[in-house]
Amino acid sequence: MDEREGYKEYPQDEVDEQFSIYSVSHLLSKLSDYSRIISENEIPGTLLFRGQSDIEFGIDGSIFRNGLLAKETTIVNELILQEPLEFGNHMTDFEQLVKMQHYGLPTRLLDITTNPLIALYFACSEHEDKDGELILFIESLQRPTQKEVKLFSALAEYDGRSEGNFLDYFSRKGLGDDILSSFEEKVERLKTQFQNKYVPVVAPKNNERIRRQNGAFLILGIDISAPDYYLKNSFNLKDSLSEYVDEGIPRYLRIPAEQKSSILHELDMIGINEAFVYPELEHQTSYIKKRHFVKAGE
Repeated sequence: MDEREGYKEYPQDEVDEQFSIYSVSHLLSKLSDYSRIISENEIPGTLLFRGQSDIEFGIDGSIFRNGLLAKETTIVNELILQEPLEFGNHMTDFEQLVKMQHYGLPTRLLDITTNPLIALYFACSEHEDKDGELILFIESLQRPTQKEVKLFSALAEYDGRSEGNFLDYFSRKGLGDDILSSFEEKVERLKTQFQNKYVPVVAPKNNERIRRQNGAFLILGIDISAPDYYLKNSFNLKDSLSEYVDEGIPRYLRIPAEQKSSILHELDMIGINEAFVYPELEHQTSYIKKRHFVKAGE
């Protein structure tokens, strides 16, 4: 249901204002209100953000698209085999996924940030003819060493076809239930650990891009409600997220297409631009060319 259907008694411009962002100052004003709500209601967790440049985009990992999920294990293992020195035995499954994500391999990681202005930049930086979207979460960020993070990260190399395969895989990884009990009980206990469809994780600050973007991640899991969950079917988080992060704090904020250019200009004035967000040399040159209106190839 469209969020606005619940607000028919209000004038349309008030509804638009509640669920839209028109400028940097407009966003900061809203965040001030949200911070007050969080403080007054003692809501636990950290306010996190994801910016998407097209409001029609789903909320899913790149490995969930274009039929790639069926090839996830193959894709991951192929890169490890080709670059064994880059992915040594000392690296955890999560660390491997972060490195793969950084270099553009499709993964089950979803980039988020603790900095709303970074998310706003991503919501405006592409698809100038489409409305963008700011997506809000309030989560307690887990550490990479926590068991749930290890479980969700390990999914990347799981390619079983049955509940037995599912249980055996995590047992071999040392993440299963070794208590003496029936097969059914072990499966059910393992399934309960995947009840959440994602785990929010602190990003290791081991590269400049993550530091500049105040990066964190959601590790996407599996749809445990599906009868064939052990096949790792893809899903869209938009289908299961609530319309509000908490009372008075909407999940989604729309950025109208016609406001994107002016918002990017405002962000640039305070140092949030392509050159800042992406520290690599090719992005520095791209930013300079755009500032001086140099066409590609000239």
